[in-house]
Amino acid sequence: MSLKTRESGAWSAEYLASIVDSSDDAIIGKTLDGVIISWNKGAERIYGYTAEEVVGRPISILIPSDRPDELPQILSQLRQGKRFDHYRTKRIRKDGTVLDISVTISPVQDADGRVIGASAIARDITAQERAVREALELREQFVSVAAHELRTPLTAIFARLQLIERRLGRTEYDREALARDIEVIRRGTDRLRALLERLLDVSRIKSGRLEIERAPTDVVELARAAASEYAEASGHDVTVQAAGAEGVLADIDAVRIEEVLVNLIDNAAKYGPKDKPVEVEVAADAKAVRIAVHDDGAGIAKDQRTRIFEAFYRASTDARGVGLGLHLAREIVKQHGGSLELSDGDGRGTTFVVTLPK
Repeated sequence: MSLKTRESGAWSAEYLASIVDSSDDAIIGKTLDGVIISWNKGAERIYGYTAEEVVGRPISILIPSDRPDELPQILSQLRQGKRFDHYRTKRIRKDGTVLDISVTISPVQDADGRVIGASAIARDITAQERAVREALELREQFVSVAAHELRTPLTAIFARLQLIERRLGRTEYDREALARDIEVIRRGTDRLRALLERLLDVSRIKSGRLEIERAPTDVVELARAAASEYAEASGHDVTVQAAGAEGVLADIDAVRIEEVLVNLIDNAAKYGPKDKPVEVEVAADAKAVRIAVHDDGAGIAKDQRTRIFEAFYRASTDARGVGLGLHLAREIVKQHGGSLELSDGDGRGTTFVVTLPK
């Protein structure tokens, strides 16, 4: 095929047609009555129809039934020479799937300047629109959770500061009471700091900026340290079993994985019986280390098992926490090339299993 005609040096019709046909975008020609007269491979890929199936048929086959007025308005304005740039709308595939589409529609004129048809270049933006909706939902959840969860410690801190101010204004003030007030403020600020770090981690994960600093780490010692620290701070008993896994090293970020374990232990302590310990079991094989955290609580309903790892998801409005712990734990483990799953277990309580490649 010659790219240019010998007489004029212009690009050949075949070459120009091949450019149109190779585009990822849908490029469609139609009459002013909305009848399809050309249909490229991009249109076939996006809408699911072959050219043989649609040429000669009305473009209305792509328009959802809940938009009956859209096509007449577009065709009317095209006849007047109006162009539509990056017009966002909905279109329907052959299989019934509704797509988000960005389309540029231009009038086509003859040699005398009369509008004789229209060309449409359409791009499937369904994935982008979904991402935008998810980002907006996440922002709304962020604002709602932050406003609710930050208010409680801030209120306590402000109230205690007022008490301290009044106590210090007295000639004789109670040092022990002052120390108690300061302890309440410290706990409140610790809670604020932890919440803000979790919210920041969500942002870092979404933007791909969560840093993982790996080093060979004794996983059993890490699990024991996390369990001991949590038990000392909370008063809840935590047991660690590690038969056969003693001295096993894995190339992990110890700080981040300890954060995961403390989160899982805390979750188990909250939803398990207060008089029974949280059980942590470490096991290893040639390729991976497995850490299971088990409680003897009521368990997790089947309809919630896939959603519990979503950011800000809570099983009920009165559920404890902000709904970030399990989400962040799974994302941190994923960053290590591992997995965090909810095990079916033996029908009692809940078991979360972290698997990390060595």
